[in-house]
Amino acid sequence: MRTPELVQPRPTDGRNIDPALGELRGEGAQQTVATLDEARPFETRPARGEATAETDSYYGLPLLKETVWKWAIPTYFYVGGLAGASAAVAAASLLRRRSLVHIGRAGRLIAVGGAMASAALLIQDLGIRKRFIYMLRVFRPTSPMNLGSWLLTAFGGAATASLLPGRIGDAVSVAAGVLGLPLTSYTGVLLANTAVPLWQQARTTLPPVFVASAAASAAGALEMLPLRPREQRVVRRMAVAGKLAELLNDIALEHEVGRVERVALPLHRGISGALWRAAKACKTASLVLSLFPRKPRWGWIAAGVLGNLGALATRFAIFEGGKASARDPHATVEMQRAG
Repeated sequence: MRTPELVQPRPTDGRNIDPALGELRGEGAQQTVATLDEARPFETRPARGEATAETDSYYGLPLLKETVWKWAIPTYFYVGGLAGASAAVAAASLLRRRSLVHIGRAGRLIAVGGAMASAALLIQDLGIRKRFIYMLRVFRPTSPMNLGSWLLTAFGGAATASLLPGRIGDAVSVAAGVLGLPLTSYTGVLLANTAVPLWQQARTTLPPVFVASAAASAAGALEMLPLRPREQRVVRRMAVAGKLAELLNDIALEHEVGRVERVALPLHRGISGALWRAAKACKTASLVLSLFPRKPRWGWIAAGVLGNLGALATRFAIFEGGKASARDPHATVEMQRAG
């Protein structure tokens, strides 16, 4: 007598939860995926026949559930990094308050706008406003997501208060700068603290990539502003250093994930590979423009725009690459076998 096949229920929210077997509850439980990825290898589980079973994968099915995050999350990675780095620059400008007054003021304004946009992006992904508040019910330093929620909340308050005039605003600006530094890197730690092969394999280089990218994007944003000659020189030096560090960290990340060839495939193929190449091209062009001290106004603007486009494309490339990596059962197995 033939054993009936076990058929997996057709996915409705991207996570394939069978309501007859269990119920999904908790934060983010009501999230849905508008368009299921057509790259999924199967919609139904194949028959568990020993004659057709593969020895190096789980019947060709993904071993991991890909993230249900939407476009708002990689956008938040970029905006949050830009805001945190801008707050740090504004705090550092207090060392030369009189000569860098425009840089300090612009950095504070970018930090405030970035903090507000970051909260809006997180709420948009969560779906309901109160879910962001629920994330603050506990304080758990061992959880990058919980710690990041507290960081963003504290940073937003400090960045807003830094607009106050006088010494009070200056003092709070220093606090915002201190909080802004971990805000630029915790998202990289959050991604690396998962079982997704691409993100987990890049666990030592992903946070520095995000930090360097945040510094470069903050410098790029300041490059587009009309500043005095002395301030332009300071911004140019910061931009060159940030963009060079960004490209070097990208190379280090490629080398780290390349130790397991299958894990590195998303950086070379598909939409994530195209985004990664576009990001490097934008960063290289931006660095070349920043190297020229004397250039027309459009050159400063182009350098800033290209730098920020490269930073944004980097976040989306890593995000899309993680989704593709989670769908590949061979990447998971090969990374585990490589130790």
